[in-house]
Amino acid sequence: MENQEQKTAIIYCRVSSKDQLEGTSLETQERLAKEYAGKQGLKVLRVFVERGESAKTANRTEFNKALAFCADKKNKVSFFIVYKIDRFARNMDDHVSVRAFLKRSGVELRSVTEPIDETPIGRAMEGVLSVFAEFDNNVRTERTKGGMLERVKQGIWVWPEPLGYYRPHKGANITPEPSVAPLIRLGFEEYAKGTYTYKNLAEFLADRGLKTRSGKRPYNQLIEKIVKNPVYCGSINIWGEHEGKFEPIVSKELFYKCQEGYKKSAHIAPRYANNPLFPLRGSVCALCHSSITGSSSTGRHGQKYPYYHHVHTRCDKAQYIPKETFEQLFVEYLNEITPSGKYEKLFKAVVLDIWQGNYKKLDEQNARVREEITKLEAERQKVFDFHRFGKYNDDEFLEQKNKINQAINQKHLLIQESRVEEFDMEAALDYCFGYVRTTAKTWSEADYQTRLRFQKLVCKEKINFDGQKFGTAKLSQVYKINQEYAGKKSKVVALRGIEPRFGG
Repeated sequence: MENQEQKTAIIYCRVSSKDQLEGTSLETQERLAKEYAGKQGLKVLRVFVERGESAKTANRTEFNKALAFCADKKNKVSFFIVYKIDRFARNMDDHVSVRAFLKRSGVELRSVTEPIDETPIGRAMEGVLSVFAEFDNNVRTERTKGGMLERVKQGIWVWPEPLGYYRPHKGANITPEPSVAPLIRLGFEEYAKGTYTYKNLAEFLADRGLKTRSGKRPYNQLIEKIVKNPVYCGSINIWGEHEGKFEPIVSKELFYKCQEGYKKSAHIAPRYANNPLFPLRGSVCALCHSSITGSSSTGRHGQKYPYYHHVHTRCDKAQYIPKETFEQLFVEYLNEITPSGKYEKLFKAVVLDIWQGNYKKLDEQNARVREEITKLEAERQKVFDFHRFGKYNDDEFLEQKNKINQAINQKHLLIQESRVEEFDMEAALDYCFGYVRTTAKTWSEADYQTRLRFQKLVCKEKINFDGQKFGTAKLSQVYKINQEYAGKKSKVVALRGIEPRFGG
């Protein structure tokens, strides 16, 4: 009877770099996950191992296989085990959607190194950790983008070379390819005459020798992409407009002649769906559920006056609200949902207590590993002694020494991984609440893109505005539990035997 009722699990392990593949990360994840399953009395049905694919996207081969395995009711999977939340997803949207998929399949997510479960505190912890994973990914992306942007500002094309260009050597700027650039120029000249479609022009250039990078005949979509790409006239229109420090294949005049609407204006400013002036565009009217947008009106003396207003003006709550007033109301809402100091202390105390309990066994494991290192170091000393007294020749000495050094390095890696897990949680919580306790200030001082991301992290759905104040039915877990706590309905309580101490 016990075997019939035994819970089951699958294990998912992932590394995203070749360095990790060459190390012991995958083996360590799998071993610790299996130990975790054993301690929880779970039967491991299958282990899925992802080698070198990023968690920035949910489009991962083994990950998708694992999800399909969970969805198959015949497999009767109870738990999806990962080493850490960031092995699961580095994007909060992916995390939430995949988590919902697992829930519909009757499968719960568990982390070997993090205290997540279906309790309120466990769900809150999962929300915090998924935010950290996305934030870490965003920071890495911003750093990469920052380095690329500096090179773009210097006029360097940092992406793969467009057809007609090549790089003389690695790291160099692009330069026209002698055999292809003349055909690209010919394509622009012919298209400017107004007698060719993209399809006709593709055939025309193919007959004269133009080929794709893979050696195939050009197709109409490629020709359209070429004709509309300002890189061919020496401009980099990514992250703003920048003048390229490379030789253009066509003149700006010829390029603009080929653009739609050229006769009206060759320099029509592009329109952007996202306007940095209105970060709260996309908020929703609580009455008619239509979107709230933003625009500027021009006064008698040419001065611009920015307003937020309904997309549909038939709503009874439709009004034009000055940008400063509307955003100040949002700041007041953020102040309203910001957790109190008492709640923060309680939340940290409960999470840290659970965290420390989970890692007590890791301390014991580290102690055993250190003993093993001491024994290995003693063996290594014997190898040196044997070589000194002539019992080992040089080849035997090097073989034995390298073998023991490799074993010692692997033991140190185990300790290092555990040490990170043991000591990072308190710092992580402090880092998180550094933003949470100053929610309004963080939003007010952020740039446009950061404001959008921050709004998404605070509110799990579009923000409602009822004509006088903001509100939303779904906040992220930390803010949601704080609202319950403030309303005397809190489920954030210490576990039995836990009595958090608050400083005076």
